Amino acid sequence: MNFCLHGSARTVKEAVERARRAEALGFEAIFFADSQMNNVDPYQAMALCADNTKTIRFGTAVTNMVYRDPTITACSYATLNEISNGRAIVGLGTGDGPVYSLGRTATKLVDFEKGLRVIRDLLHDRGIDVPNSHERAGGNVKLKAGQRPVPIYISAEGPKTLRVAGRTCDGIILGTGFDKPVTDWARQRVAEGAREEGRKLEDIDIMPAGMIVVDDDGARARKLVRSRMANRAHHNFRFTMETVPEGEAAGIQRFMDNFDISKPIEERVDPDFVTDYLLDRFTIAGTPAECIAKVKRLEADGIKRVLLTPPGAIYDQVMDKWGKEVIGKY
Repeated sequence: MNFCLHGSARTVKEAVERARRAEALGFEAIFFADSQMNNVDPYQAMALCADNTKTIRFGTAVTNMVYRDPTITACSYATLNEISNGRAIVGLGTGDGPVYSLGRTATKLVDFEKGLRVIRDLLHDRGIDVPNSHERAGGNVKLKAGQRPVPIYISAEGPKTLRVAGRTCDGIILGTGFDKPVTDWARQRVAEGAREEGRKLEDIDIMPAGMIVVDDDGARARKLVRSRMANRAHHNFRFTMETVPEGEAAGIQRFMDNFDISKPIEERVDPDFVTDYLLDRFTIAGTPAECIAKVKRLEADGIKRVLLTPPGAIYDQVMDKWGKEVIGKY
């Protein structure tokens, strides 16, 4: 199993120190949030992280096309891939918090898929077709800078986005959590998209994502993660309730009805509305032995890597303990 970190950085120093520590602890990759106004620019931070590390990989979780044209994203990642000697991973989404906070709207899925194909074709040296205009003749235009190819992952939760991933991407940041029945449901949607493009499900890496807390006291770990994971669950059920077991629907609807997105991220819902089902689905939280057991169940289900987000207030503490007590003893 490969373990990847997700988080934000308010300073470049924090980003570099975290990347160096994550590499030493055995994490495969670190994905930075692309949330302008709140965090440092991830591309500049990742370039400096790459210059201060040797093996850890880098990506965004996630950047978007609302603020960054697909051609710019392709060039930025090819450049980062050169700086890091092949350690870059494109991480994209249609747009969420950073988009809505400035009064913008997410990219429509049809346009998102078109943009993905532009990025994919540029990063695989196929080029893109540009129409004739008054300024220049049309034709195929290729990316001439940086190191290529670069793998492309998208954040996907709903059935339509999962099918897009199957048609276009190398991997998926699967926001539906760590629940096997839900992962099986997602695989079916990805496979449908893959078949439309003559691809196989095995061509696409599925990377479940969720919150973690590891502590010698398992009950305390689950208490610490409860309020922070609520935002992840709310985001998922905005796209689809299709994956909710019948017996859990009422509890999840109460959770959604009492969620206030206008509040700070860890205060958006009373933790009492976070059901045990939500906690188990969207987190890996408990003692080191409990966390290892859950990871082994994921591995038995064919999962090769997971994307893990420690709560911000205790990020470094959880990262350190996960590295020593989970990765170190896995």
